[in-house]
Amino acid sequence: MLIDVSRALPIPLPAQVATAIRTAITNGTLQPGDEVPSTRELAKLAGISRGSVVTAYDQLISEGYLLASQGSPTRVHPDLPAGIPGAAKELTFRPKIEPAQKTISLKPSSGHAGGVRPAAWRQAWREAAAEPNIVIDPVGQPELRRAIAEHLRLARGLTVSEDQIVITGGSREGLLLILLTLAQRHGQLRVGVEDPGHPGLRRVIPTVGHEAVPCTVDESGVNVDPLPQKLDAVLVTPAYQHPLGASMPAGRRSELLAWAAETGTVLIEDDFNAELRYRLAPQPPLAALSTAADVFILGTFSTLLSRNLSAGYVVTPPSFAEAVRETRKVLGMPVSAVTQLAVAHLLQNGHVRRNTKAVRNRLSKRRAIIQADLVPVLEARGAHVKEMAESNGVDLALTFVSPAHRDAFVADLRTAGIECGRLESLWSGQEQRPEGIIMSFAHLSDQDFDAALQTLCISPSSSS
Repeated sequence: MLIDVSRALPIPLPAQVATAIRTAITNGTLQPGDEVPSTRELAKLAGISRGSVVTAYDQLISEGYLLASQGSPTRVHPDLPAGIPGAAKELTFRPKIEPAQKTISLKPSSGHAGGVRPAAWRQAWREAAAEPNIVIDPVGQPELRRAIAEHLRLARGLTVSEDQIVITGGSREGLLLILLTLAQRHGQLRVGVEDPGHPGLRRVIPTVGHEAVPCTVDESGVNVDPLPQKLDAVLVTPAYQHPLGASMPAGRRSELLAWAAETGTVLIEDDFNAELRYRLAPQPPLAALSTAADVFILGTFSTLLSRNLSAGYVVTPPSFAEAVRETRKVLGMPVSAVTQLAVAHLLQNGHVRRNTKAVRNRLSKRRAIIQADLVPVLEARGAHVKEMAESNGVDLALTFVSPAHRDAFVADLRTAGIECGRLESLWSGQEQRPEGIIMSFAHLSDQDFDAALQTLCISPSSSS
């Protein structure tokens, strides 16, 4: 058994040995039950220390690739599936970046690469700071609330009064505002959450003493038929369900609204990624489709302006507008008046609209590169790749033929300086939690996007 290792690579020798053995197992050179050389013998063959081989073997044993028994030779684990033909060349990573220099995170993140141009930001801040005698409005500056109302009318087909809009410190703070308001009427709440779904908002619910109730999701979004009984509210993402990528079709939207009106359940729509559909026009929010159900909208500026901007808004149904405004006054305003006025300037002068178009184009190009170049490589490495939504999304959900393949894949990525999210963390219940990883490319700069693909042995044609 020949092991090709090099001290010139930035990868530690034990990691090189482990990767080489995984490759031999995956391509069928080593079969389940085959003996592997002793640590002393392999160290001599490879010209490295025995300690490096011992470390590699320990790693492979912990991953389930090798099986060690007292008094018996170390073997390829007999329970492993047969090798995957043609995968060997893809299984060995050849990093193009040194992990010590920078770690690239592919974990899901709010916001997208390429915000408003710095010059536009500076101009907006100068204009906002120059406003004489700013009068603080406890529910949000009127200029910003009017700008948001006009933006929603033009971009989303939703007509609302500025009195229905309350400024927040982002989506999580907006959800907190809604929950506190609902609790004044209902006491302790039972809030339905998509399962799977993004954990960020879901964690807010039990943190403030309410019950998060898992609701099943299919390819059309939250499934209405099996929704639990006696829910006070349901948190939904009809524009872009994470991680399955579903965009709720019109029929399911109508069904959900009818159910909410009939049961008296409040809908809380997280409008995440709604305006970044780059093949089709953005769908209108649920509140624009029916007035029979009470629908709150959670909006954030992190997607359209900057992921570092902790500011957003809540659109309230008319019957809750005054109550939410009073709750906002009690909590205080978390966003400075100058920041609000700067965002209002960006909305009013067209920078947000132009930036949204640029982000759509960038994500569309990245999606094409990922589908053409990266997905085939991942599948060759034994991963099952969940297809991205047709209209938006550059996230990949990966499951593997075995835990050993997943662990090896994650270990190689970590060695090369790439971090991924855990797929199972997106499920709130303990049942049917698939073990896998999730990779998100939307928030990366062009440089990091190219570097991530190069690390995965891809030569991107363009990412800008």
